[in-house]
Amino acid sequence: MIQVVVVKWGRRYSAVHVNNTFGEILKLSSRQVKCVCVTDDAEGLANFIDAKIFPDWGDWYETLKKGCRLKLSIFEPGILNPNLPTLFFDLDTMILGDIAELVKELEKTGGMYMCRGHFIPFWRILGAVKSIVKDYYYYGNSPMLAFYPKEFEGLIEDFKQEFEFVRWRGITRKWPLDRICKTDERFISYFARGRVRVFPNELAVKFTTEYMTPFVDLSKFITRLPWVKRRRKSQIALTFSGHVLKPSLVKDIKNGTKVASRHYKMTWNFPEFSAYWMRMEVPKEDT
Repeated sequence: MIQVVVVKWGRRYSAVHVNNTFGEILKLSSRQVKCVCVTDDAEGLANFIDAKIFPDWGDWYETLKKGCRLKLSIFEPGILNPNLPTLFFDLDTMILGDIAELVKELEKTGGMYMCRGHFIPFWRILGAVKSIVKDYYYYGNSPMLAFYPKEFEGLIEDFKQEFEFVRWRGITRKWPLDRICKTDERFISYFARGRVRVFPNELAVKFTTEYMTPFVDLSKFITRLPWVKRRRKSQIALTFSGHVLKPSLVKDIKNGTKVASRHYKMTWNFPEFSAYWMRMEVPKEDT
């Protein structure tokens, strides 16, 4: 069995969106899936989803929404089965295939699988980098994660301890504020230092780095490359990160539209992606 967890708060994503996302996962998975949603409002979630209310963060709750630090709630003891291989997906992640492919390496190696955080693959030469940069650790991105919860017991307690220093003193004991507590992915990378691995591009990627190009729009050229076509055909999950690429906007993008997200650019020619996000918000009985 694989455990899949998502996090939902506020009104950006509806219960329908969560239900349909899990429905897509279940439809395509070759293995049994346990579905978990950590949320502030379980109303409307399907019966097959194990809804978990956010743990008590006290007066930190609203503050932790910034930087998506509420996502760290998935590491709270009792939220997840500690022994199951676990996948986390942001709700702006499109499911394209069998998620069982995403845990095959995890089951061999353990550790924390994250999305690529740097253009240069520092995770492959971590020992050499650490010999040059003292206390270096690889900083990954967190729209998709794969891990065993039992390997990351204590993460919540460590975060609370470090954040208390940040809150009252403006620094942590050893690291600058923006290296640890600014976002969820920074703290996960810090806590998992030495154990962070990266999903291969053939399996899980961000839309910006896979379908867009920096500074100059070369998307049409890149899309025609045969090795790119092969890679995209095997991908299991694709995250649409960035304000202009949120599903609520992507579903309405017309072919030929110029799209820019920070320094990434492209020309939209993916009606199937727009249709996917449209479908995620339509109740199954109405389709």
